[in-house]
Amino acid sequence: MTKTEQLQQDLDYITATVRRREQPVGIPALYLFWATAVLVGFASADFAPRITGLFWFVVGIGGGLLSWWMGQRDDRRRGIRDEALGRRHGLHWVLGGVAYFLTALPMFVHGASNDRAASFLLTTGIVYGLAGVHLERPLLWCGLLAFGGYAALVALSLPYAWTLSGVLIAACLVLAAVFAARVRAAEQIGREQAQ
Repeated sequence: MTKTEQLQQDLDYITATVRRREQPVGIPALYLFWATAVLVGFASADFAPRITGLFWFVVGIGGGLLSWWMGQRDDRRRGIRDEALGRRHGLHWVLGGVAYFLTALPMFVHGASNDRAASFLLTTGIVYGLAGVHLERPLLWCGLLAFGGYAALVALSLPYAWTLSGVLIAACLVLAAVFAARVRAAEQIGREQAQ
């Protein structure tokens, strides 16, 4: 290993250590992308059920790749090179994708129902809540709201449960986008004032 490579690794380690003290908030544009995808995808189950599976196949894979690319790009712009954090994000969301697929499996076998729509909120509560604990704090609140939505949908047997679930999750993601945008703006002002 050359001295330049060693120096780069040392600087990456120091940067990652300093940044770990900061609480990552995520990329506002990604939150909005997923809010839109969730709203359209979940509403399609109530109003156009024939396209729902194809929609989630395309948007799930394409959106996952878009999220990965935007995360990498954002890290480069902010001067972050933390491969361990990137792997944690990747593993978390791949496992989340598997959890969503398994949550949808009864639908493919037995058809859609309100109880099955509510189960997506339970999965969302777990996946987003844990992401909020371990990765990006705004997602914790999305997870907690999803748990509340799950309880309401199960207890009240509301009509258009898919659409209501989508609205609730999308609203959580929009709030996360607003929070992330505010934190990022404050960080930018702080960096400008420090210079």
